Amino acid sequence: MSDVTNVVAFPLAVRGLAPAAETPAYAGSARYEFTEGELAALCRWFSAMKFAFPGTEGVMIVSHQEGYSAVGLYNRTGAAPNCLVAKHEVAGLTRFFWSTEGDPPRLIDGLSEITDAHIRAICPPRNEKDWLDPAGWMGVYASRLITTQLQVV
Repeated sequence: MSDVTNVVAFPLAVRGLAPAAETPAYAGSARYEFTEGELAALCRWFSAMKFAFPGTEGVMIVSHQEGYSAVGLYNRTGAAPNCLVAKHEVAGLTRFFWSTEGDPPRLIDGLSEITDAHIRAICPPRNEKDWLDPAGWMGVYASRLITTQLQVV
């Protein structure tokens, strides 16, 4: 983590790991972009976290220059931990990372390692109509930040 910002740098190389196999969300997508299945899992995760911790909000970024997509959840009231899950590609290898506020990203086996575990722990009602928030998730997705080149500020 930088001394000047709270942005956590992703590892630039992950050696000895096979590439992820799932296909991108739409034709022409890079392997670091979330697939349709991953986006659906992220919607359920966001919704469950929002159900358990009212006021939880989400942000998404896709960086074509750095080769990653990430979703961060935060709660301005401090009612839930701020966290981030990311999909990152370097040298043809695609991997997932998880981080909570103040901790460096750590490699995880897959998105479901985080999303499924959190949803199970939250134990939302069986009827997804009571807690699933596709409109809220689409707001996160629609307002995602997409960067295509180095942005100097």
